[in-house]
Amino acid sequence: MSPKSLPIFNNISFNPTNIEEYLPMQALHTMVFDHFCEDGWTYWADLLFRRNYWEWRGQPCRVILLRIRLKDFQFSKSQRKCLRRNEDLLLFKHPIRILPVHEWLFERHARRFSHNRPMSIYGFFSAFSSIMPCYGVQFDVLNPQRQLVASSFFHIGKKSVAGNYCIHEPDEWKRGLGTYTMLKEIEFAIEQGREYYYPGFVYDVPSEFDYKLNFNNLEYFDWWGNWYPIDRMPVRDWRVEYEIDEQLTAEEIAEYEAQKNNPPYQE
Repeated sequence: MSPKSLPIFNNISFNPTNIEEYLPMQALHTMVFDHFCEDGWTYWADLLFRRNYWEWRGQPCRVILLRIRLKDFQFSKSQRKCLRRNEDLLLFKHPIRILPVHEWLFERHARRFSHNRPMSIYGFFSAFSSIMPCYGVQFDVLNPQRQLVASSFFHIGKKSVAGNYCIHEPDEWKRGLGTYTMLKEIEFAIEQGREYYYPGFVYDVPSEFDYKLNFNNLEYFDWWGNWYPIDRMPVRDWRVEYEIDEQLTAEEIAEYEAQKNNPPYQE
């Protein structure tokens, strides 16, 4: 356990045996996908993987997998406020499909990070992400001017929905679009009668992913095969950690604006 471990993780049950496994991406039956999620597997692009130790900002740390039990789930006051704040947005649901406008939004999104910056949206998705590991869905969020401001991606099992990734426009940070899309995914999962929503993982040390801990009905995986309830943890503002290093060039900005202002969504 790291000396900088978050207090809620100090006394949890956690398998100390190092676990690190990888499988090539493949199509899974929805019930098999559920089993993978329950057993600690996550996924990106062409890879299924699970690991209980990693490194973040130079620190060795434990990987804490989370899920939200949807029975009797309720949004918090701040989450309901987030939904109301974004009622003017338009949300389109469709199978995962990466277009040039998503590549440019990813570039804007990724340049916010000074540590472990993702290099390409195709590190997370492939041409087959709409059907592997199971049915993949995308939420595209447009502002009233029909400009794409956020996209989130998730996969649907028999009794679960697993969030995969989200990109959003940095200039719209006041909207809390990462939280907003996650709330809409949870709403969708409840409407579809699913039992669990898997938001992915956090680390036991403070990180930009701690917003995932600010939900009711939260459970964590102990890497022995068991899920246990864990307290909701209100988190601090991590925007100061999202340092922007390299700025987009004027030419890149012009091309991005052309993509953003001509979205592939018309009435």
